[in-house]
Amino acid sequence: MKPPKPQWRSFPPFYDHLGLQLESIADGKCVIRLPYVKHFGNTRGEVHGGIVASLLDITLSQALRSTFHTPADVATISMTVSYLAPAVGELVCNGEVVRAGRSVAFAEGMVIDQEGNSVCRAVATYRILRPR
Repeated sequence: MKPPKPQWRSFPPFYDHLGLQLESIADGKCVIRLPYVKHFGNTRGEVHGGIVASLLDITLSQALRSTFHTPADVATISMTVSYLAPAVGELVCNGEVVRAGRSVAFAEGMVIDQEGNSVCRAVATYRILRPR
């Protein structure tokens, strides 16, 4: 029997537009795969940095959402992205919550390209928006 497919904690239309594939999500960790499509490319044919940053923000916010036991939303307060190398082809992003309080959380992530290169890292701060 196959293990159950991981479930998104939220799924806005932008995720579908990017073609994101959720690999795993649980306990403050998340892995998302981004298949390469030509229109993600920059003038050199590498994945555009804005797409890579979006992948990081999505993965980190999903990692955070995986820690909630009651309904809540998240909003990005800040995210620092460090581009380490050109992103080539299909990308995989690993994200993890470093620390979460009642209203603010910190997470970090790394993107690996199809050749196994670390191409981008990010640290982010999120606001946790709990219903009253």
